[in-house]
Amino acid sequence: MVEYAEDGAAVDGEEPPVRFVRDFVDLDMNWESAALQITQHPSSWLGELLTGTQLSESAVQARMDLKAARIFGASVLITLASPSRSRDSVLFPITWSPVSGSRLLPTFEGTLGISQMGSEISQLWIEGTYRAPLGRTGQLMDQAVFHRFADSSIRGFLLRLARSLTTPAKDN
Repeated sequence: MVEYAEDGAAVDGEEPPVRFVRDFVDLDMNWESAALQITQHPSSWLGELLTGTQLSESAVQARMDLKAARIFGASVLITLASPSRSRDSVLFPITWSPVSGSRLLPTFEGTLGISQMGSEISQLWIEGTYRAPLGRTGQLMDQAVFHRFADSSIRGFLLRLARSLTTPAKDN
């Protein structure tokens, strides 16, 4: 059993275990179109997900409106690094963390990907890990309830991103 210090840090340098999350959404979109669209700069396809951005050649940082963040009154900063591409997938290293320094939200690190599933179907997916904040107390709260916020945030992010990718941009 891991013992925790008063400040929530693990004793003897051990940290709470990580939690793995994964979800996916199938897109009615052929692979070539999906890959072409997602390899554009992320600011062109994150669409409605952005509430503020810092752009660079290799990454995008965006404030996100995630369900868990709203509940705890925090903003989330998402960072996408440059993608890598294989024969049938495009992969982005992705992280998100609370902007406001909320101790109630974890930092997520993972991969956002889009993969070929068939001639007219692509799969948008995300997987990664987080550690529950607040030491042992946070770990117990995560096991009981908060992991549902993580799953819901991941699902909501994917659904909104899928909508952004499959809905033609409106000309102003």
